[in-house]
Amino acid sequence: MINVQNLVGGYFNSPVINGLNLEIKKGEFFALLGPNGSGKTTLFKLITGQLPTISGKVSICGKEISSLSKLEKARKMAVLTQEVQVSFDYTVEEIISLGRYPHQKGIFKQLSKEDRKVIEEVMEVTQISDFRNTQFRRISGGEKQRVLLAKALAQEPEILLLDEPTNHLDIKHTFHMLNLLKERQQKTGLTIFAILHDLNVASLYADRIALLHNGSFLEVGDVDLLRKEDQLNTVYEVKVKSQSHPTVPKPQLLMTPNYAASSQSCNFEESYKIKQTEEYIHVQFNQPLRTLSNTAIGAGIQWLKYFCHFYVAENDFGLHPDLEQLMEQYSIPHEQAAGIMMAAKLEHTVIVKKEIDDFHMMAIVTAGRGTNIMVFLDANFTDGALVDGYMAATEAKVKALQEYNLVDSHSSTDTLLLALTQQREKLSHAGSGTIVGEGIGQIVYHAVKEAFSKYEEKVSISL
Repeated sequence: MINVQNLVGGYFNSPVINGLNLEIKKGEFFALLGPNGSGKTTLFKLITGQLPTISGKVSICGKEISSLSKLEKARKMAVLTQEVQVSFDYTVEEIISLGRYPHQKGIFKQLSKEDRKVIEEVMEVTQISDFRNTQFRRISGGEKQRVLLAKALAQEPEILLLDEPTNHLDIKHTFHMLNLLKERQQKTGLTIFAILHDLNVASLYADRIALLHNGSFLEVGDVDLLRKEDQLNTVYEVKVKSQSHPTVPKPQLLMTPNYAASSQSCNFEESYKIKQTEEYIHVQFNQPLRTLSNTAIGAGIQWLKYFCHFYVAENDFGLHPDLEQLMEQYSIPHEQAAGIMMAAKLEHTVIVKKEIDDFHMMAIVTAGRGTNIMVFLDANFTDGALVDGYMAATEAKVKALQEYNLVDSHSSTDTLLLALTQQREKLSHAGSGTIVGEGIGQIVYHAVKEAFSKYEEKVSISL
């Protein structure tokens, strides 16, 4: 559909693009990525014919773009650039109607019934019908961008070329525009070539990407190229962490600012406070901890500051407010909290502290109708090491119960939380072995044993 061969081009015979080769297939969404100054807009102008090439060629649908007339190009492709320049004071509808010009016939170009039908459709899908009679100069930058997209769609092109199409758009309209483009691509076979700055957006919507750096392609391929952290770090000069989107099989990127890269450790013993009553235990840290848990609130991998266990008698569960409301009563922000509500009495709670190789840790275990285990550690783990620690805590619990013939309810309400300060030097799967095995494993083993012994003693006395 678009074929670029040995392309060299730039400004005033000074090459910015150096011998590029690229093929964009019919019906694909292709995204061009790269930092400012890498040559993205220059390449865009060479492909659209806005800049003459120094050497090489650009072909559209098998024909060199330089051989096509303006009308032929307009029937094949539509272009949406960042530059919004309208000389006359047209209304929104008049701007969009200009997109029908390549399809109009005769000496006097007039809008046909089909033209008007297309104009109505594109105004509706771009959500601009309400200001169709408004003068273009009076609408916002984001609204102008949507109007110009509607004009481009009104051309009914085979190829749509977009230079930062979401420029000036808020999140809602960014996703509305891209959802619209993706739907057009999938339903009509529209070929889309877009310059995008947002790498996460490119990952979600593009079929293939090219990473441009200093006028040359570093790599062209599917969006899994965005999993190559070292390459992205080099190109963008920002520390990048790639991870998978939770619901879409695409990578998403997290950027780390320089101020957050410090490995300075705080005083663990002074970084939290614990409040315990007959109704609840609340552990509050000064800074958020990296957590992995299956708690009712705050499950999964999170950054959290508040850790709560509320006791509710088994017969009162239906009468009690939900957990979020319960936290609200105690002025605990549930958005930053891990919380559970269980029929395990807090008088059966034990708190065990341990230090190994200068790493401080604390386990809080409540035994009874379900088991709640919270482990806090002054260490910095990778996600893999975090999972290792979670497994070690689970194995230690099982070992304690089996070895001491303690009675566990095997309740589905059993919870386990592992939380780390993420201070100090980062420990990987290999480097965290001693801390995980002799640290987390041992502290959970002894805390579970003590908590269940305490629970059984209380139960025996009450009987």
